[in-house]
Amino acid sequence: MERIVLKHLSGSKANQVEEFPLAHVKELILGRDPSSTVKYDPDRDDLVGRQHAKITQDPNDPSQFIVSDMNSRNGTFVNRQRITGTVRINPGDVVQLGPGGPEFVFEIEPRPAGATKATRVVQAGPTAPATRVPGGPPPTGGPGFPPTAPGAQQPPQQQQRPGVGKATVERIVAQNVQQAKKSQSRTYLAVIAAVVVLLVGVGGVGGFLLWRYTKAQSASDIATLKKGLDEAKAADTAKATEAAAAAPMKASEVVSNYGKAVVKIDVSWKLVSQQGNGLVYHQYTMYNGRPAALYVKVGDSIEPYLTYNSNPLNVGIGGRHTGSGFAVSSDGFILTNRHVAAAWESAYQFPSSADNGILVAPGPNGQMTPVAAVPQAPANWIPAQSKQDGIAYDGRNDHLEILFPNSDRQLSAKISSVSKRHDVALIKVDSPGTVPAVEINDNYDSIQAGETAIVLGYPAISQPVFGIVKSQDAINKETQVVEIPDPTVTVGNVGRIYRNNEGSGGAAVGAEKTTVSVIGDSYQLQINTTGSGNSGGPVFDDHGRVVAIFYAGLSDGRTAVTFAVPIRYGKELMGTK
Repeated sequence: MERIVLKHLSGSKANQVEEFPLAHVKELILGRDPSSTVKYDPDRDDLVGRQHAKITQDPNDPSQFIVSDMNSRNGTFVNRQRITGTVRINPGDVVQLGPGGPEFVFEIEPRPAGATKATRVVQAGPTAPATRVPGGPPPTGGPGFPPTAPGAQQPPQQQQRPGVGKATVERIVAQNVQQAKKSQSRTYLAVIAAVVVLLVGVGGVGGFLLWRYTKAQSASDIATLKKGLDEAKAADTAKATEAAAAAPMKASEVVSNYGKAVVKIDVSWKLVSQQGNGLVYHQYTMYNGRPAALYVKVGDSIEPYLTYNSNPLNVGIGGRHTGSGFAVSSDGFILTNRHVAAAWESAYQFPSSADNGILVAPGPNGQMTPVAAVPQAPANWIPAQSKQDGIAYDGRNDHLEILFPNSDRQLSAKISSVSKRHDVALIKVDSPGTVPAVEINDNYDSIQAGETAIVLGYPAISQPVFGIVKSQDAINKETQVVEIPDPTVTVGNVGRIYRNNEGSGGAAVGAEKTTVSVIGDSYQLQINTTGSGNSGGPVFDDHGRVVAIFYAGLSDGRTAVTFAVPIRYGKELMGTK
């Protein structure tokens, strides 16, 4: 599917990539207004107007695009040149909103056949403009197509002439340099003769000035030709770099470039009362010679019978687990799953002792009396949502530690934000200096089944590697054994896309009827060799950009599938859309 791609270079959207399918989007409004297609941060991008500029398809040639300034106060710049009115924009052009404002690279993927920039044709004369319409100047030396420039009008499309290759350009330039040098020698002889005549006819001063001018002109011609050759080489280098960036990345390249940003998360948590009553326990009692878990009915649901009594039989509501995450900013913000960072906001994992419990209810004397057996603990009880006895509950992380790859140092983290819409949380780690971060690509509207998916994380099934840390402390000389994390990479593809047609943020583009997914907006991955512990890990596309967050798996005993949250739900917590 052909789409507009904006690669943000600076501003609040730096290192982000936005894609807009041409089948659904014909016009991009750039600005700080909430109704803008590309919305900038009102505080951080204060040089951007409410509706600053717009990008549209050329009505006369749908394969081309134009950018227009919408009477902004600070102006719109294309390739560092301020524009007025409407100007054609080519793939690879850099657009800036206001001097010193946010910049982005405009791209079309896949590029139209005629949109590739032409090889520069070197001329002996002024330096060619930075951006040029393919075709080059006519061989007669007459005017060619004008460059993309402020207020420039584009001439009618002419038939494209065959291009000149790099080797041919270099050979022509080299021949011209040699010819210029020979011409220079002949010119010197002619100049000497002219000087003699001038000395006799008009005096020595006039002849000397003519000789110096001719010598300078020849040197200028040689310098111009050399400069043209250097520019041709630079253009080829830029094209090679651009082609390399557009090529798919191998999984090993993704690990090499972004593996250092994927972290292991170690968590220990407890359920507490918001009224300050202390820790919350699941009440047990002795029944037929064994401890049995007690349950009560709350509305239509069965919940564990909660108490603040720390009786040795009772089991505290809480747990310890590990997960994965990835840094999304150099100052230490990390995305992961909600059930990793704030487990009390997700379905509780009961211990095996909670099965074969007893349902109790108040008897005639007010005492709790057994009324039924509970063979299996509830599967979808969320601790923080319990309204038992009208008491509000909350969670507390006693231990939320981050381990970066190939490091024995643990860093404490705190919860920054928890999504109410999906299994996503944003945490913050304080670390001196900067941390490696990933690049994000919200391709929810254009992703298709069959695309490559590369998952990084720390599945529990992978065997850990430990390091020995020898103490240099004269008082505490004990040697410690610590885990040295190293992420596991798993490669597959997107097998299916689940979308809810529910309006803003989760709408299926172009849907003609309401659709509801039982697992919400999710990508099903054909990756079944990962699992517990990988929750919160990044899912990369084949260009090394994070498009989703790994969060769950299903198995019927024979077949297993896994699921990921679209990255747009993570961007919501980051304050970007």
